[in-house]
Amino acid sequence: MRIYNLFLLALGFVLLAFAYWPSTPQSSACSDEMQLCQTQVLADQDPNTYTIQLNNRLVEYMDRSVKQGIQPVANTNGLRRAYRAKKLVLVKANTGFRLDTFQYSYAFLTPYAEEILKEIGRAFNDSLAHTPLAGCELIVTSMTRTKHTVSKLVRKNRTAVNRSPHLNGNAFDFSYARFASDEPLNQNQKQYLQATISRILLEYKKKIKIWVTFEKQEECLHVVARKGR
Repeated sequence: MRIYNLFLLALGFVLLAFAYWPSTPQSSACSDEMQLCQTQVLADQDPNTYTIQLNNRLVEYMDRSVKQGIQPVANTNGLRRAYRAKKLVLVKANTGFRLDTFQYSYAFLTPYAEEILKEIGRAFNDSLAHTPLAGCELIVTSMTRTKHTVSKLVRKNRTAVNRSPHLNGNAFDFSYARFASDEPLNQNQKQYLQATISRILLEYKKKIKIWVTFEKQEECLHVVARKGR
């Protein structure tokens, strides 16, 4: 009887040991692993790797871009006529990008330029889909200008030129310094976004779909839709 009692006591200790054995919840382990993966996703992104190759000069493409766009118009009346003639389309925010408050330009583009802008927006959105930055958007800061707005801009901005692709309706700019996000972005996140859009634009440049220039002083990415060589 005494041996039986000792057996029961030993069995009780074993069961208690199993009950209080420390363990790491599986969900916590998965969460830690996901956070590590996300940190790695946002690491090692140097935008300069791509921006240094976004170096098209105006003299290289100006004549060709003029032929692929509309003729410059004097004012908003000219824009309306081009819109009614279906040479321009009204651009609205779409997947991957939103529009800034334009001061010297208007939300019009040629149909082909709008198509390219939407493609780039979708590519940007898809590139972020499985990262902690999913849902962040590009900010378009400039589109089509008139002769009147260009003359005003030239007086204010030393880098602006009278002969601009923005007059032809096939150019648009992305902010390089700002991105639309529901949460504040830290420097590492901004660099990741900068690298992402710069890489996408470099791909489009290589596919002969755009001319693109990184304007460091203005902190913007200047894009001109391109049809063929």
